[in-house]
Amino acid sequence: MSGPPVLRPVRMQPLWISTGTLLLSILLPWPVTGQFHVIGPRSPVIAVVEEEIVLPCQLSPPRDAGDMEVRWYRAHSPGLVHRYPSPQDPAEPQRQDYRARAEVLLENATRGLVSLRVRPVHASDGGEYTCFFESPTYYNEAKFEVLVTGTGMAPHIHIESGNTKGIKVTCTSTGWYPEPEVQWKDLQGLHLTPASETKTIEGNGLFHVQSSIIVDKSSKNVSCVIRNPVLGVEKGARVSVADALFPRNSPWIVGLAVFVALLVFGMIIISILFLRAKKAKGSLKEENGSLKEKHGSLNEKHGELREQYELLIKQKEEIEKENGKLHEELGKWWFYVSIGLKLARCYAEGVTLDRKTAHPYLQIAKDNKSVRGGDVFQDLPKCRQRFDTLVCVLGQQIFFKGKHYWEVSVQEKIKWTLGICKDSVCRQGEIQLSPEVGFWTLCLNKKNDYQALANPRVPLHLEESPEIVGIFLDYEAGRVSFYNVTSLTHIYTYRECFREALRPYFYPGPLHNGQNGHPLIIQN
Repeated sequence: MSGPPVLRPVRMQPLWISTGTLLLSILLPWPVTGQFHVIGPRSPVIAVVEEEIVLPCQLSPPRDAGDMEVRWYRAHSPGLVHRYPSPQDPAEPQRQDYRARAEVLLENATRGLVSLRVRPVHASDGGEYTCFFESPTYYNEAKFEVLVTGTGMAPHIHIESGNTKGIKVTCTSTGWYPEPEVQWKDLQGLHLTPASETKTIEGNGLFHVQSSIIVDKSSKNVSCVIRNPVLGVEKGARVSVADALFPRNSPWIVGLAVFVALLVFGMIIISILFLRAKKAKGSLKEENGSLKEKHGSLNEKHGELREQYELLIKQKEEIEKENGKLHEELGKWWFYVSIGLKLARCYAEGVTLDRKTAHPYLQIAKDNKSVRGGDVFQDLPKCRQRFDTLVCVLGQQIFFKGKHYWEVSVQEKIKWTLGICKDSVCRQGEIQLSPEVGFWTLCLNKKNDYQALANPRVPLHLEESPEIVGIFLDYEAGRVSFYNVTSLTHIYTYRECFREALRPYFYPGPLHNGQNGHPLIIQN
């Protein structure tokens, strides 16, 4: 009986992926410019322990994936399996058990095929995987299953005599995964019931099997068969017990054996007690000498500590003086920032979201005050006002003069972009955010990676992550300022000469492995 075929991608060309991609490209509706599907293996991939496995993911329609970010995750095990192009990232570190085993294969990346190779395969590698592709304007993913299996060593037979009921035959083997099936058979192929059976998981995650059976002269020819339930592979061993091995009852031999065993046991106990007493006496002498040495060294350290204590008292007095000066300067700085934020709040606007501009992947609340990224593409009317590639939405308010201020909650989010843009910006096709094309924005790419999207981009180092971001536009002065409302601190200011109408800009970011699901909320 044969099990499912074992996939060995390292020896095959990805022809089946290319054929599947061609059929899907014909049958599925052609996506909007910049959008794509991700296609993974359709059936579970069989991985053999200690060998290697390649997990392919294909873009449809085919396009160059070399400039994309590609990540692989495990469905029920938290943490990143691998990331391209940078596998090591402090914000989302790679799982320790994949660091030396996982690598990305890019030979066919220009045709949209990116594969992950894992070698050697471990027993814990089985389960559901997700490959996630993200371009500057779009993201999508595919899920597939990996089944791990391994065929162990041929069974080893051990025979024990001396049991008056018969001969004990034990069958052992190691290196199996998943849990194998063990069967005992007689010479006619009939199944025999084992006397005992244990299956334990070793440190490498593989199963060790031990099964025993008692045979007598009527059933002295037996075989042990161990079977892999996934591959259907069997390994067995046959044994024939000679008549001379079966025990013969002799009472005086049994009594002598019991006497010798008790005698040996008593001698062992006496020897252990003697050795323990001798060892305890020697350790007491050593401890007495070491205590004397420690007493002398403690007296020396006492003098050194007294000198260090007096030095620390002097340093403490100097630090207290410097601390007083710093508190004075900090009080002045906080006063100026808080006054500036209070003045900006005098120009608060009741900003709301314009549904006509929202990308179909976005979910907007009924009150038009919050937006989140979704994983369902909505069937919305197409119009020139709506963004078809950039997953964002604009505010309904249009500013062409004066001062305006609004606040947005970014709590519990790991990726977002906020700011303003020209009302006249192009909304179809791929767009690179920068002041040159009419966008003045601030973003969080990942944990603590804040940037002003100028040209070139400006990294921002914030001591405290904001939960609420304040945005202040002074049209005549040509300034757009961003504030951390949580800590009452200034983040960044753009300086520009505005000549066109401007609108608030919101990008909530995609869902990342179940994270970033909280919405951007416009504060009242």
